[in-house]
Order: sequence, then structure tokens, then C-alpha cells
Amino acid sequence: MSDLRQRVPGHSLIEQLLREWDLGNIHVGQSGEQVVIDDEAMGWYLGVHGERWVATRLALLGPEYTVLHSVPVGRGDSDIDHVVIGPAGVFTINTKYSPGKRVWSAGYGIYVGGREEKHFIRNMDLEVRRAGAKLSRATGIAVNPMGLIVFVDPSRMDRKGPAGDGTIDIRVISDAELISTIGDRPVLMPHEFVRLAEAAARPETWHDAPNESTIGSHIAQEFIALEAAVGPLAPIRSEPARPSAPRAARATRPVTAPRPQSSASRAFRSAPARPRSRRRSSGRKSRSMIEGLVVAAVFIGLGYFLTRPEGQAWFSALFTPLFTR
Repeated sequence: MSDLRQRVPGHSLIEQLLREWDLGNIHVGQSGEQVVIDDEAMGWYLGVHGERWVATRLALLGPEYTVLHSVPVGRGDSDIDHVVIGPAGVFTINTKYSPGKRVWSAGYGIYVGGREEKHFIRNMDLEVRRAGAKLSRATGIAVNPMGLIVFVDPSRMDRKGPAGDGTIDIRVISDAELISTIGDRPVLMPHEFVRLAEAAARPETWHDAPNESTIGSHIAQEFIALEAAVGPLAPIRSEPARPSAPRAARATRPVTAPRPQSSASRAFRSAPARPRSRRRSSGRKSRSMIEGLVVAAVFIGLGYFLTRPEGQAWFSALFTPLFTR
């Protein structure tokens, strides 16, 4: 296959999963019915789900956009998850499957579920520079891509400052923000993005020694069969994460988050719902507690009063006439 437009989302990762099957890291369980993915291969499996989900978002772009998936780049096995070319410019996208995780970012710092992932920004910086250089060399057009690190289904996005050092345009976003981040402001002329798309579809534009790709439709069917044997993951929520707008970069310590769970438990747990506001319910609980304490104090005081001689005399004076009529 000599046209990268025929590659499917997660193409390289699915090929890796097939190799993991050969290594025994994906195997039939003891029941003989369900396929089990060991921790060594779970990351690849979740990665495919993330890339396939982001591809459904990118499919919302208009027909003037070219979207490439799993683009082999460099000399070895590296790839770019998605490359988008259209009127709004050129975008390289790195997908992170992160359901229910809180994401904090500023400068080169990034925390996902409380775990530091400082290589995310540096890797994206390298990817954007390399993509721009290769496309510029292939077309003669000065290309300055935007790099997007897209988190799938996070619970919250806290951006305390721009990503990187400001020399490369890198954005840390949720999948729900993807289309609006690409936007519709024209940056390239039609003849420019058409020329760039044609060059980007050629494997030799990206890779120093490109190999023939496996047929995309075959690869996709392999993954669908594996997914059916493993069983479904928790569904991705339809509502967007709560983003916080970027602010000027400053020295800020990240909020401490819960320690990450194992890959197996991350894979099959349900994404937590966003906590609802507790301000009103807390007020109602406080008033109910005070009222309960007042009632209890009245009953205790009355009981003590009736044990006293004066209390017994008062009780007799009050109630005896009622029973002697």
C-alpha cells in the first residue's frame, strides 16, 4: 500500500497487538471462551481504542480536510497518531486514552491522574518540528504545524499555562475540544492544502525507508475480532470534560491526585461521573442537625424536670383534672 490514506486508526498498534498474540501476551483464558490481554499488551489495546475514538471526532471535519492515521515517520517504528491537513492548517495529533483522569499541564509539566508524564510535551515538540520539516521539504511550502495532545474522556482539564516554551504551538486538550481547536479560520489557500495533502499521503515523505503497509481493512477486521473476544470497555462519556482556560505561565505546584491504578483495573472500570455541587445539600444538613439537637435538648430537660418534686406537682396539677371529670 503506497497511499497513507488507506491506513486505519491505530494501524501500527494493531500490528503490534498481533505480534503480542504471537508472543503469548494475548491468549485464551482458562475458561477457554474469553481472550485475556496481559499487562504487557494492555497499553497497546487501550491505545487503539483511543485512536479509533479520536478518528470519529475527526470524521466531523469537512471534505476539504485530509486526515491520515498512524503515519510511520523517521527511521524506525515511530508513527504519528493522526495528521490533519486542510484550510485551517496542518495538525499533528497524539492521542492519550485517559477515561476519568484529571489532566494538569503548564509549560513542559503535565500530570495525568496524579502521575507525571513530562515526556509528553517534549515528544510532541519533536513530532511537530519533524512534521513541519518533512512537509516543507516535500512541497516547498513553509509549514508550521500545530501539535495537539488529545486526552480521551478525561474528568477535568487544568491548564495553568501554555504548553512547551512558546516557540512551537502545542495544545493540551480533551477529545471534546478537538474540532473547535482546529477551528475554521482559513490559514492555507486551496492549492496549498491540496498540494500538502498529496505529499503527506506518500510514505516516502515521512519515513526514510518506508515498508509496504498491510491492508487497512484487513487490520481493522483483526481488531474488531479481538475486541469481540475480549469484551467491551466501559463506554466513553458523551459530555465534554470541564476545561479551565490557560493562564499566564507561572510557578505553580500541581494539585495532588489519587495514585494511578493498575492497567487492568483502569481498562475495565467505569468512568466516574462528575461530582455535583454540595453547597445547598450541606446547608440543609446543617439546619437539620441543629433542629435535631434542639428537640433532643428539650426532651432531656423535660424528663429531668419531671423527676423533681416541683415537676411532679406541676404534672399533677396539669393533668389530674383531665382524668377526674
